Amino acid sequence: MERIRSILYNITFFFICLLVFLTVFYGWISVPSWVKVFGRMHPMMLHFPIVLIIFYIVWALWITPRYPAGKEVGKVLLLTATLTAAITAIMGIILSKEDGYDADALALHKWSGIAVAILSFTWYILDNRLAQHKILLVATASVVFVLLVVAGDLGAGITHGQDYLLAPVLPQKQPHDVSIEEAMVYRDMVQPILEAKCVGCHNNKKAKGELIMETSAQLLKGGKDGVIWDTAHPDLSLVLQRIHLPEEEEKHMPPQGKPQLTEEEINILYFFIKDGASFTKKVTDLPTADTLRILANKIFRKPSEEQYDFAAADEKQVQQLNNNNRVLRSLALNSPALTATFYNSENYSGESLKELSKVKEQLVSLNMAHMPVSDEDVNTIATFTNLRNLNLNFTAVTGKSIAQLKKLTHLKELSLSGTAVTINDLEQVASIASLKKVFAWNTSITDKEAAAIVKPGVSKFVETGFNSDTMIMKLSMPVLQNEESVITGALPLKLKHYINGVDIRYTLDGTEPDSTRSPVYDKNVTLDKAVTVKAKAFKKGWISSDILTAEFYKSTYTPDSAILLSAPDVSYKGDGGKTVIDRVKSEQDFRNGKWLGYHGTKAEILLLFNSPVKTAGISISSLVDIGGYIMPPQFVEVWGGDDASHLKLLSRQVPKQPDSIGTAHMPAYILSYPPTQVRYLKVTAQAVAKLPVWHPGKGDKGWFFVDEIFVN
Repeated sequence: MERIRSILYNITFFFICLLVFLTVFYGWISVPSWVKVFGRMHPMMLHFPIVLIIFYIVWALWITPRYPAGKEVGKVLLLTATLTAAITAIMGIILSKEDGYDADALALHKWSGIAVAILSFTWYILDNRLAQHKILLVATASVVFVLLVVAGDLGAGITHGQDYLLAPVLPQKQPHDVSIEEAMVYRDMVQPILEAKCVGCHNNKKAKGELIMETSAQLLKGGKDGVIWDTAHPDLSLVLQRIHLPEEEEKHMPPQGKPQLTEEEINILYFFIKDGASFTKKVTDLPTADTLRILANKIFRKPSEEQYDFAAADEKQVQQLNNNNRVLRSLALNSPALTATFYNSENYSGESLKELSKVKEQLVSLNMAHMPVSDEDVNTIATFTNLRNLNLNFTAVTGKSIAQLKKLTHLKELSLSGTAVTINDLEQVASIASLKKVFAWNTSITDKEAAAIVKPGVSKFVETGFNSDTMIMKLSMPVLQNEESVITGALPLKLKHYINGVDIRYTLDGTEPDSTRSPVYDKNVTLDKAVTVKAKAFKKGWISSDILTAEFYKSTYTPDSAILLSAPDVSYKGDGGKTVIDRVKSEQDFRNGKWLGYHGTKAEILLLFNSPVKTAGISISSLVDIGGYIMPPQFVEVWGGDDASHLKLLSRQVPKQPDSIGTAHMPAYILSYPPTQVRYLKVTAQAVAKLPVWHPGKGDKGWFFVDEIFVN
């Protein structure tokens, strides 16, 4: 035992001397990268001195006095505790040379840790003398224990946030219970997410990446990689790029092992940034149909629900009225009130509206936007006397029957955007005492006319939308109404725009549409081959829209089976080989289970046909999300033949690599070759082995994603 103690003493003495040296010359120390690895072992090592020192305190105060023979074991225990404390403190000094820590908090933690090691060594040297004076022994043990707790608490505060150790016994911060009328977008929706998932690593004591996220000013300042969001291009915002990286990537945030953001939290951050990242906007300032407003409706306490004095409708009757074109739902759980929404304008009829008379007592909300509603139908609507909300946006109603709506004595909100109503028509409904808001966007009603209608207690009765004589508005993109993107025969192209008088011009060759040479879209356009559709909206006096891009894929042959010759990453394995031949196109969300993902490796997929087919090309549906490390492949190849062991190269393509981060998109790689009869096709694609130097993840492996392969 004496020999073991002598060896331990010499080792401990060496590390104590090294600790003192590093402490004295701390300001002149430069730590090489390979030494930083030892520094990062500090959180792992610190558990040993904590346990051993506490164990020795118990041993010295209670066990040794009762069992003196155990004193030698106790000395070895104290030396071991001191040795691990010294090594832990040295690792902490190395770790502290990395960026991102608050100097004041770090200094207190560093000195308390050093004090624990040196005081423990002093205790060992004076152990025999202290054992003779119980008061001094208890005092020494108490000081060491307090230092240990203080060092641990300061370290936990740096790593996990202030008061981490005592949090369970401290008064808990209660959630900010607000109603939706009081709620602020940043304070009550965004800030709680940042505090729960981000501030632990980005605070005034531990500023990882020099980024602090505790105040709005610190958020706007950003970190060493720049500002964390871009309101003009939310998809390119650094914070969203890091969130969407694969969890195993080093730069994924929050780090692997930490609580991750939910899909709802990610959506809140995205739409907060897209909306302009205002720190002062209230939830009620958002339009009713705004995504953030819809998310807020799920989060915040609602105002007291209106109490209705009518009984619920017969459940069977409601079920009979429900169909694909007309949907009725309860306004809320256990509420007798109903909402009705109409879909598919081509299937609408006045009779389908009249059928709602069976539940007119329970009907409180009616949405008929974009339906061919006539003035005669308004007479029917006027019989639904319990309506609170009525949406007639972009319908064919005129002012001839608007006066009939005065019968709706409970009506609170009326939407007439995109209709032919005039200010005179609105003056007729202004007499409805309960009516608080009329929406009349995209009508002939001017701001001046709208302001002339004043109602007591209402700041603005008629909303006409944004108007400016000095600003030219930009058109929104055309809307693609095709649900299918795989062409097996002649497929009509369905494009639409919600602003009247807009020309939609399009191309089918991937070029950008212009206002003069590109054809104007009409309903007779059909697609019969793989194309890239680009469409743009134009209107005199407006800025033309952004370009809508849509990929359509031609599929002549469906392979009987597909074999994955190389395994995809375990996190993105889709449905195995079926993924590329099930004719189910995926979305840009690469985590939805419909993609095969290859990380820096070659994808090799074998397509099999029970009978030979004569093919002349394939289309590979892929994904590019540069911020998410998903790049075009270095090359793609297709091999074919009748013998799987002896295939010949039919075509090879080297896609152009990007030189900057752009928006995510889903390109198609089309490989053509002379008509060839085959039973087997092998498709290979090499994922980028190293990301380029301009990429934030330079040197890391890139990803290649594929969801479908079409054979023609």
